[in-house]
Amino acid sequence: MNATVTFGYTRKNPIFSMLEFKIPDNEITVLCGHNGAGKTTLLKILSGILPSEAALKESWFVPAGSGLIRHFSLSDHIRMLKATDTELYRAAFELFRAESFYNVPIRKLSTGQSVMASILTAIASKREILLLDEPYASLDPVNAQHLCQLLKMYPGTVVLTSHDLFLTLETSAHIQFLKSGSVSWVNQNPEISIEELRAAYAEFA
Repeated sequence: MNATVTFGYTRKNPIFSMLEFKIPDNEITVLCGHNGAGKTTLLKILSGILPSEAALKESWFVPAGSGLIRHFSLSDHIRMLKATDTELYRAAFELFRAESFYNVPIRKLSTGQSVMASILTAIASKREILLLDEPYASLDPVNAQHLCQLLKMYPGTVVLTSHDLFLTLETSAHIQFLKSGSVSWVNQNPEISIEELRAAYAEFA
């Protein structure tokens, strides 16, 4: 997938100016960078939430903290999607133990449960591209590992942001750093170690 991104909230201060964003199809790409690097904004642009010609039609965006309708439950969202069960959805439902919160309004869930509900909804959407903003941040270590496992099973393209370099490396070797609205580093080593990733982050992020 290739996209050329130009965007700014004001004309005088563009966040991205002709950013060439390239990621492999049907793989997981992890975007890393300091706060304010533009990671969330880029996902919103690709999802079409922010206006741009770079918007991807077959994408589903999961914002940090869920983004689901708070008065509805996970079951309500699945019903509105008219989604049919898939093997991956059933696996995610079981790993996240979603039966315990399936019919509970989102507003009554913990932040972690809300994120899991949002991820389950995204999987049920069966979109070609998933865009996940900091999905690991609100999950406990067990469910973070479950999410990592599920993303590797997703039959499409996944782009996610993360501040956790350990989980980043465990998720995918397709890693890019954003800095000041630009791609400052792209990993070329499929066998990169955590020490090498840390060193690259210190230098380029």
